[in-house]
Amino acid sequence: MSAELLSFQSKEDIESGYQYGDLLIHYLEKEGVKYVFGIPGGALEPVYNALARSEVRGGIESILTKHEQGAAFMADGYARVSGGLGVCCATTGPGASNLFSGITTSYADSIPVLALTAQIPVRNFGKNAFQDSSHEGVDMVEVFKKSTRYSGLVLNSRIADDMFRKAIRVAMSGNRGPVHISLPSDVMAELVDEPTLSHSMTSCYVQPHYFDRRAVAEAVKLLSQARKPAMLVGSGAIWSGAAGKLKELAEMLTIPTATTPKAKGTFPEDHDLALGCFGFGGSPRADAYLLDRGVDLLLAVGTSFNEWATHGWNDLLGQGRTIIQIDIDPYQFGRHYESTLALTGDATTVLNEMYDELNRTHRVTRLEHNVRGERYAEFRSKYPISIPYNNALIQDGLIKPQQLMVDIRKAVPDDSIFFIDIGNNLAWALHYLPAIRPGTFFAALGFSCMGYGVAGSIGGKLAAKERPVIAIVGDGGFLMNGMELATAVNYNIAVIWIVLNDSGLGMVRHGQRMSKNAMETSHAFKQVDFASLAESLGAVGVRIDKQGELDQKLMQKLIALKKPVVIDVLIDPDEVPPIGSRLSALKDIYDTD
Repeated sequence: MSAELLSFQSKEDIESGYQYGDLLIHYLEKEGVKYVFGIPGGALEPVYNALARSEVRGGIESILTKHEQGAAFMADGYARVSGGLGVCCATTGPGASNLFSGITTSYADSIPVLALTAQIPVRNFGKNAFQDSSHEGVDMVEVFKKSTRYSGLVLNSRIADDMFRKAIRVAMSGNRGPVHISLPSDVMAELVDEPTLSHSMTSCYVQPHYFDRRAVAEAVKLLSQARKPAMLVGSGAIWSGAAGKLKELAEMLTIPTATTPKAKGTFPEDHDLALGCFGFGGSPRADAYLLDRGVDLLLAVGTSFNEWATHGWNDLLGQGRTIIQIDIDPYQFGRHYESTLALTGDATTVLNEMYDELNRTHRVTRLEHNVRGERYAEFRSKYPISIPYNNALIQDGLIKPQQLMVDIRKAVPDDSIFFIDIGNNLAWALHYLPAIRPGTFFAALGFSCMGYGVAGSIGGKLAAKERPVIAIVGDGGFLMNGMELATAVNYNIAVIWIVLNDSGLGMVRHGQRMSKNAMETSHAFKQVDFASLAESLGAVGVRIDKQGELDQKLMQKLIALKKPVVIDVLIDPDEVPPIGSRLSALKDIYDTD
């Protein structure tokens, strides 16, 4: 890569009062950042002044959110859809601590987000200043160190330039993730006294486009010898952009392919070789195939084998078979299942080389291809991708959530982007809402914050532009971050929220009912009219209480409005979602005898 030097400030800029806050914003402009999500405060004024100057010249737009957690979720959603850097900011003290829980979500899912938090002036450290977040008060740099790849305090202007560049570089390189910098107001208000020369940011990103040729050759040998292979695709394949090559490899060797919940859609679920999701809320077809003792090889691409993706670390997934694991992060190898062969590197790079090596050394014969195809077709006919349900037993005024997911899929374009919140709605969507294109299904499963889908979808829509963005949320999740609907109204960000209204925390309710020692308590609340709430905030509100009302005609009409919309759907609260694996993981908590 080139090491082109860029002059980030002109002499005219400096003479007119160019501050270090301006320098930070200029780096973000060079990075291609379009939005900064956050809430201002006195200590953050130098940064917001710089943002205002950027906006005047057609640069970065500041999005005023209703809560700092919502700001972090929006930055995360923007980064997931755009593939670039999301940026959020908060003032010192409680503003920074409110941002923290949102950043944990990005950390758990390796999403590149830059968190900017204000700091009191350096000269006031140790004086019991108002909202002191330095090492002399509530040390936010240390707090954020546990949930970021880098957290630092810009103690003086001499190190500011280096720290700005380091934070962006770390966020966007290798196994990406969130970073945090604490910005003392006096340092950010200092004038830049000379032009700063710096490497361009993109030239400094470190992406490991390497592979071990000997390990690739061994992997190809094992694959070509396998009698009944399977493939499990994780979210690392999304960020690598490996969807196309995964499909080519699966088709070449007739490998039935499942995805983890976080990677849903990376392998199209309408493909003949699709097993659907494996793990929480997953497909009976995926369960039957991946847990079959006859499978002699599992190719795992970009998955950490976490609880959600393994039915609570089901032993059958790793027993009696060869496991080839591809991951950019070598620390993921062997965490639960022994990797027979570990290939460190970017998924796309490694898969490209495996595909080429197969073409060079193992041409699949037509007979071999037909035999595998016929064997899998027979299996496929026996196992559905989703659990059948009885749609005839409908209570008056209540919608079957299974049918709702099917209706949503039929009603919106194939390229629609779904943000799924945490709760029963997640299980329903994972199981009954097919994802047929990569990068169209997002659920923050790493840390599983309820309310993420409500706010994250707003950032996602800003990145998606004209593509429809649909957030599927529960009523409990919407009540956690629902005021961010006012943010969407303020900027006319046309997200469509579909709220599954069952007057309670459904997953808690069913978890308690299905666990023999858990008492049923603290899950229900009075029904909320979310359509009226939406109208009161300036959005479009629609209530659905009859099966079939949510159809293509309605969704086309709502998408064409290009306004924030809330669809309040009254669902049957007694329908039990496919959450059995999660309950098994909770057995040690609830069932003590």
